[in-house]
Amino acid sequence: MITTLQEKETAGFTWIDVENPTAEELNDIALKYNLHSSSVQDCLDPEHLPKYEQIDEVVFIIARVFDDNANDNELSINWLTRKVAIFSADGLVITIHRSPQPFLISLQKKCIKMKKAPGRFQLLALIMDEVLLSYESPIRRIGELMDFYEERMFLKTKLPKLLQHFYQLKRKANVLKRTIFLSKDILYKLSENLKGPIMQDLKDTYVEIETNLDQQIDSANNLMNVYISLSSQRTNEVMRVLTIFSVFFMPLTFIVGVYGMNFEFMPELKARYGYLLIWLVMIAVSIVVFFWFKRKRWL
Repeated sequence: MITTLQEKETAGFTWIDVENPTAEELNDIALKYNLHSSSVQDCLDPEHLPKYEQIDEVVFIIARVFDDNANDNELSINWLTRKVAIFSADGLVITIHRSPQPFLISLQKKCIKMKKAPGRFQLLALIMDEVLLSYESPIRRIGELMDFYEERMFLKTKLPKLLQHFYQLKRKANVLKRTIFLSKDILYKLSENLKGPIMQDLKDTYVEIETNLDQQIDSANNLMNVYISLSSQRTNEVMRVLTIFSVFFMPLTFIVGVYGMNFEFMPELKARYGYLLIWLVMIAVSIVVFFWFKRKRWL
């Protein structure tokens, strides 16, 4: 579907939006507007990473916008984001994408309300700003899940695969950061052709998104380390209790083992108060071990 979002008579350039085009439609557009064949091939590749290139007078940008319909369990760039290709030449801007991108329609309405229509490089900056802003929602979602799992961890609420959840959140944040980092070159190239508040807003948005992602990655690393430490602490606590019980019973087991051999000429074997004496000895040993542990502050 090919839609004209902006006319040259009103804005100084034509903005054409192309949704889910066929290979033939793309070739027709390439021939009509003199677009390079290699750029058109990149448009057909759904897995292409962000980039900026200029061939003659035509600027070609590939951006990756976050897909709100992506599954929370997906951890790859191709499944978490959708590609938006942008061609820009004198008097022309073409946006190409397979899935619907409502932010482009919202941006069109925003441009109409502006007192002065933005130029084509300003429009490119505004599009990239919306692309970066699409990452705010998943970053906020990652932060909410971090807080949820952190609370459950310190409250010792049983939650299966907690470490796996932390790893998935960290991996997702890393994927988003990598995508944002690949978009950094686009900002630098745009800044060579555009100055002013729109470009500054784009840079501010980039810094904010990158900082938030760094914070989420650090939080995930810290929570993973804390979880491992708490797990080790619980294991050590269990081992400490088992060790204390074993130390209590080792001398008692030794005494019982010796007097359980039932040799005929063992001393005290036929003593009248032998049974009572052994019990007193075992109780005394247990008391000594107990106070020894108290003195060492192991209890």
